[in-house]
Amino acid sequence: MIGKFEIFLRVKRVVKAKPNQKLLVGNLAEVITAEDKQEELEKVYVKEVTKETGQSMIITALEIIRAIKGQFPEATIEHLGEADVIVDINKGSKNKKNQDKPSKLYIAAVSVVLFLGSGMAIMNFHADVNMVAVHQQLYQLIMGRFEENPLLLQIPYSIGIACGMIVFFNYIYKYKLDDDPSPLEMEMYLYENKVNQFSLNQKTKEAKKGGSNN
Repeated sequence: MIGKFEIFLRVKRVVKAKPNQKLLVGNLAEVITAEDKQEELEKVYVKEVTKETGQSMIITALEIIRAIKGQFPEATIEHLGEADVIVDINKGSKNKKNQDKPSKLYIAAVSVVLFLGSGMAIMNFHADVNMVAVHQQLYQLIMGRFEENPLLLQIPYSIGIACGMIVFFNYIYKYKLDDDPSPLEMEMYLYENKVNQFSLNQKTKEAKKGGSNN
């Protein structure tokens, strides 16, 4: 009699696949089990990506568990995490890497737009609070005389704004100031999670409709 053993299964949220690829447990989930069965478990066949699949497909945790049970009926499976995995189908373009990487012209155009937009926002704010008058009054209090263009305050103030933005975003070109996530990274992380969750919900609805029609 074959002894029972435990399998801990954690389904991945999103995975990439190619047409006609055979998806194994190791592709779709993180699994932990007895050392002598780990490699065999990861190679358990679950599903194949067919030409009719389209750009993406949903594989439920139950499908993965069913495939494992077919190979290891004596195993006890502990399921953790997500209920479904989104499989994005990559059509396999040779220039995929170049397509994913934005062009230098596109980067330059976005940089110019962001630079002008942020500059206009700062100037409008300064105009609203009358920053010129504030600098003039500060200069007069410190130096004891009025100056129409107190560059001694305005230049360090402008440099300070740039340094403050660098510290806030935690980036200087390609280099980070420390290991803490920047506000932009946090927003991108939240955005990707929301997109993945929305895509998962939409594809789950489509899968249920397709199942009910059958």
